[in-house]
Amino acid sequence: MIRIDGSDTSVPAGAIGARYRHDWQLFADWCSAVDASALPADPLTIALFLDEHPAATGTHRRRVTAINTVHARCGYPAPGTALALRERLTRRTRPRPDLRDAATDVIRRLPTAGWPGGLFGRRDALLLALTCRLGLSPIQVGRLKRSDVTFDGRTLRIPSHGIVVPHDPEESPRIDPVAVYLRWARLQAFTDRTLSNRWLGESLTNATPVTDDSVTGLQLLPAIRENGPLLPSFDKWGHANTGQAGMSRRAITRILTAHLSGTTSTREQRQVKFFDDGWADAVEDVVEAISEDEKDSTEPVEPPELSSEELAARYEAGLAARRGTAKAMADLEPAFEELDDRTDELLARIQDLLEVVEGSPPRA
Repeated sequence: MIRIDGSDTSVPAGAIGARYRHDWQLFADWCSAVDASALPADPLTIALFLDEHPAATGTHRRRVTAINTVHARCGYPAPGTALALRERLTRRTRPRPDLRDAATDVIRRLPTAGWPGGLFGRRDALLLALTCRLGLSPIQVGRLKRSDVTFDGRTLRIPSHGIVVPHDPEESPRIDPVAVYLRWARLQAFTDRTLSNRWLGESLTNATPVTDDSVTGLQLLPAIRENGPLLPSFDKWGHANTGQAGMSRRAITRILTAHLSGTTSTREQRQVKFFDDGWADAVEDVVEAISEDEKDSTEPVEPPELSSEELAARYEAGLAARRGTAKAMADLEPAFEELDDRTDELLARIQDLLEVVEGSPPRA
């Protein structure tokens, strides 16, 4: 048993553990110095302790975790779960000015047109804006769905993270977070209507690159047809992952590091050529042939002209065929009756066997 000064409770060594020993002992010593109770402690005591021991947010979280763990192992409520403490410890920190400026410069240089450069450029621009300008972590960005981000014609919102970004007409459309998001969201809306990468590639190839003088269209986005990840992963040919999971934390971190360190290679150097391989003409030929066949098959067929004798002969032949069919079916009636009798016999034998298995005497 370890006696903690400033408290009326002895804490078993097993309740502390080697992992939390240093943080707990720091808290217990401080409580002893200020004549406060370390076990059980109240949220105000923890807040005063953290205030008098400045450290990074991660260090504060570790200290609160140690305090909560010791309380839980000793049968006390965890004081560090108070709402005010949790809000303080989980509050998003403001991005560093140097990181924000570096990300802004990268976004300005990323391509917005071309294939597949425009695709990756638009996605990575939003990735940089969300992490370095709006302060989301790579894990939070990877978990975002398309429906998590809304735009009302003026303001960009991410309600789950308390982010509200109004459109700034004075900022360049190349770096404005709202314009960056709209370029990517409209690209996803385009893929909702045309699933082929061929059309997406041709659209980006013919797109006009965004400049500082471009005008950002603030029209509302069409309804989402497939609520997948906001930032999916792509292969090098621009084919998106069909799963519901977004980019992983590792992939996002790797992309951010490459952009901010200047070690990424431009995607524009690897253009996909949409050459004429003749299949488009083949499709048109097949469609035309099918249309001609349908046209030929829909032409009215004129009935043959028959005399009264030919009509009477065909009528008699039809009656004879019906009589022959009725006679042939009548011959089958004895066969069906015999089949019914044999079926009844088999059912009776099966019933006798079941009664023997159950132990009852068979029927006579």
